[in-house]
Amino acid sequence: MNIKPDCLVCLMNQTLKVSKLLELDDNTSKRLLDNTAQLLTEHDLNHTPPQIAKSIYSMISEVTGKSDPLALAKEQATKLALSVNTDFVQTIQDAIKLAVIGNVIDFGAQNQFDLNAMIQDHFHRSFGIDDLAGFEQELTEAKELVYIGDNVGEHVFDKLLIEMIKKHYPHVEVYYFVRGKPIINDVTIKEAQILSNCAHIIDTGAETPGYDLSEVNMESKAIFERADIVLAKGMGNFESLYLAAERSVYYLFVVKCNVVAQAIGKEIQELIFKRG
Repeated sequence: MNIKPDCLVCLMNQTLKVSKLLELDDNTSKRLLDNTAQLLTEHDLNHTPPQIAKSIYSMISEVTGKSDPLALAKEQATKLALSVNTDFVQTIQDAIKLAVIGNVIDFGAQNQFDLNAMIQDHFHRSFGIDDLAGFEQELTEAKELVYIGDNVGEHVFDKLLIEMIKKHYPHVEVYYFVRGKPIINDVTIKEAQILSNCAHIIDTGAETPGYDLSEVNMESKAIFERADIVLAKGMGNFESLYLAAERSVYYLFVVKCNVVAQAIGKEIQELIFKRG
């Protein structure tokens, strides 16, 4: 899904947010914003938001000397997710609903939402697009499931969903895909270790905040292409794969910006479980 003018403002705002998170001085903050503006002018509208974000966050790391600029935000998000009492999750449907609500933990989103408030308000809401029945039917015959992770924090709820899937469909091998290096607050192999007891952790080599088929490694691409089911979590994976993947993919995310809302004909804050 190619970038829209709205995305340019969002990416500038992300740079400003990183500057504040790192408590940078004004001169360094301005340098980051100037560099971001320059990078935006160098990319045309044929690029996806994750592709441009890769360039911006690489620049931020170079200027600040921090390989993982959002390490603190990821730690805070993980603590927040682990503090949630998940005793109310009893079924796969419950686990999917919590996993998608967890997608609001997103440093890069245009709109920010409170996790606990979203759980209280959205857990009993219906999906704006609901292809859950087809997903469950495919699980009955599937041998391999690829679960493409998104943000740190929500990966705690990804673990709960995978454990629930394994409980009901023990014949399914699950591969949990992570980014190849720190990018925004996306999950990498470091944070994903908490899922090692329920899934094979796969470093995709992707340096974009989305599973970009043009740059992922051969190992993950082979698994992606052969798996019976692919479940892609979050807007970054949707932006990277929607209309680009030649195979079917289930997209699970919260609509958090106007661009994606318009692309799928839904409203901000709606829960999406879409087979594409």
